[in-house]
Amino acid sequence: PSVGVFIDGVFRSRSAAALSDLNMVQRIEVLNGPQSTLFGKNASAGVISVVTKEPQFEFGGLVEASYGNYNALVLRGEVTGPVTENIAFSLDGSYNRRDGYAQIVNLNEDLSDRNRWSARGQLLIEATPDFKIRMIADYGKIDEVCCQVSTLVAGPTAPAVFAVGGALDTDFFSYNTFLSQVPRNTVDNYGGSIQADWNIGNLTMTSITAYRELKNFLDQDVDFTSADVVTETRDQEVKTFTQELRIASDFDGPLNFLLGGFYFDESISQDSRLTTGPDARPFFGLLAGGPTVFNGVEAALGLPQGAIFSAGPLTAEQFSMDNTSWSVFGTVDFEPIDGLVFTAG
Repeated sequence: PSVGVFIDGVFRSRSAAALSDLNMVQRIEVLNGPQSTLFGKNASAGVISVVTKEPQFEFGGLVEASYGNYNALVLRGEVTGPVTENIAFSLDGSYNRRDGYAQIVNLNEDLSDRNRWSARGQLLIEATPDFKIRMIADYGKIDEVCCQVSTLVAGPTAPAVFAVGGALDTDFFSYNTFLSQVPRNTVDNYGGSIQADWNIGNLTMTSITAYRELKNFLDQDVDFTSADVVTETRDQEVKTFTQELRIASDFDGPLNFLLGGFYFDESISQDSRLTTGPDARPFFGLLAGGPTVFNGVEAALGLPQGAIFSAGPLTAEQFSMDNTSWSVFGTVDFEPIDGLVFTAG
């Protein structure tokens, strides 16, 4: 994406890995415009950088709870403290659930619910006043019935839906829908990172190493009616490794600089399938001209009767992709007088 999302300095390449419940957020930076000279992964339209709290050397914690309509329950908590005089830890987690606010009328099931949790552990090692290491490991899980879809126009295929016993709702702003099955959406998002910062006089060297995995599965009715015509299953796995190195100066003089390098390695695998249900053959037969139109086609082609659009696997797609990139980036600031800065990147 043209806007890069970074969480604690780690690039999140997929929206499902970037948009998750986060505890202990210290600040969120919205950086406008091209950032490719400051962030090694190209971000031609800007960066959203989320920074969370580091572990503290004073023991403490917090718990937050809220309750709302549709039995919405959100729990968050953190505990932090010292392990030794040079090592601190923190553990935090969240739980977020809510009943669905929409309704699958024909199945009498809720839709668009919330059911997710996350956990994270951190270690902060301050070996010397000038050298520290921050290690983070996290896991997040989503298992929800997603998502409400409304029909704006009942088009020319609607009579065929009704003819095979299907139903749909054309009240676009209602929370009612008709589906042949309850949709399922799960996301497993986990990984870890190690950041090391070393101050050498007026220079700071930083290394951020991260590895993440994302597993995304969905199984849903894609004709969005109660007729059992077509369903889709998609199983995706993404593995990402990133390494960033940079050095930055903090001189009193008019010149300061940032120089860095970034390495990105991602592999994606996906298995997608479309499956036809028992209403597929009569539905497509009506669209093709009549309920028996496929019988003549099968006879002409020497196919078994009932073969075309029979219930079962329709299409299958398996693919994988590897993406490797690297970059060198940097900026120089020149401040000839107080308040006037020229920047080249």
